[in-house]
Amino acid sequence: MQTFNQYHANDRDAREYQFKIGLFTLIIFVSFAAYASGGINVWWMAAIATISVTRWMIAFHELFHLRKPEELGFLIRLLPIPFAPLNLGYREYRNIHFGHHKYTATENDPDAFHILGGHLRAFMGAVTQHEQAVYRYIKAYGLSRELALMMLIRSSIFALLLWYSPSAFLAWWLVLRITYSVNDYVFFHLVHYRSGISGTFPIPLPGFIVYVASIIYGYDVVYATMHHDIHHQHTQIAAKYLPVVARDMSKW
Repeated sequence: MQTFNQYHANDRDAREYQFKIGLFTLIIFVSFAAYASGGINVWWMAAIATISVTRWMIAFHELFHLRKPEELGFLIRLLPIPFAPLNLGYREYRNIHFGHHKYTATENDPDAFHILGGHLRAFMGAVTQHEQAVYRYIKAYGLSRELALMMLIRSSIFALLLWYSPSAFLAWWLVLRITYSVNDYVFFHLVHYRSGISGTFPIPLPGFIVYVASIIYGYDVVYATMHHDIHHQHTQIAAKYLPVVARDMSKW
């Protein structure tokens, strides 16, 4: 099998993903602060948070395949964005993601609850992904000291922001959850389940949509979604090179 080594992500890409995670984490929290203080209206907050969460998610996904938790700083391992009162961190989500790649779209897939079972069941799984992931992970692996400490920190951030401005936090939190749920539904269910068949499938998009979406969300988001089948075949390939690999594979 062709390995496409020349398209593999490298240390420079890993540093770029870490920078993006830090940047978009900051922007997401700033969008809350600006909205809570009256500096921006709800629509600007929603636009900034939606775009930033989407870009944040793909950076984490790409980093999973490049860095172990021990190679990262505390803040990246923490995953401080308060999507839920209780949430997992980098180590746990990376373990889940590697299980997803090993048992893709089967009953043994740790992400099966938001992939399989039809559109409605998968959507409900995406909506409750954070809560179910916490429950399922602790049930399977137990509650380590590190996980307990980080969950306490994340819960404290959630409570602090809620206390600071309940109405602003609720609006901001709903934007975070809706954005994450929609992205999760697309990136797990739609690329792994089609017409009652589970697997990994490409999602072709018209050129205009690719162009506009890439400007808003970045090429990594668009290409990793469109060519998710290739990502599962060649996990080390950087998302930005997936269209090139797709073109090369089409010549075989």
